[in-house]
Amino acid sequence: MRFLQTLNELVKSLTAVFLGLMTILVIVQVFYRYVLDHPLSESQELSIYAMVYVVMLGCTIAVRNKTHIAVGFFVDLLPARVGIVARQVSYGIMLAFFGVLMVQGWKLTVRSMLQNSPSTGLPVGYVAFSIPLCAAISMLYIVEHMVRDARQARETGK
Repeated sequence: MRFLQTLNELVKSLTAVFLGLMTILVIVQVFYRYVLDHPLSESQELSIYAMVYVVMLGCTIAVRNKTHIAVGFFVDLLPARVGIVARQVSYGIMLAFFGVLMVQGWKLTVRSMLQNSPSTGLPVGYVAFSIPLCAAISMLYIVEHMVRDARQARETGK
């Protein structure tokens, strides 16, 4: 799964870039608002958009690292075979969720391309695109987990 490792490194780098951009934009906004007494609406809007991408890309990183919200306590109490099945079922539910998010997010992206943001004039669809993009990436990572867990279960004979 070398491709997914490379993809994850790219996602981490993009997240860092958007986080840095957001930080710089907020500092510039504060300087202009409180020192020069001339607020920049563009920097506020762009920092919000950068934050959206940080959150959405961060979600994919959490899915890849299995640090997203999960209740492993109950699965750990189950017998090994039942625990494996429970994990696979939860992966299936996550796939369904992210599938719906991807399809509906794409529909939102297409509709939003017709609307421009007030300050920058950028199509809002560029921001909405973070939803289907990150849902698709998360689905790839979930499939990776499903395959890895199934292989481990076969190798250990459980």
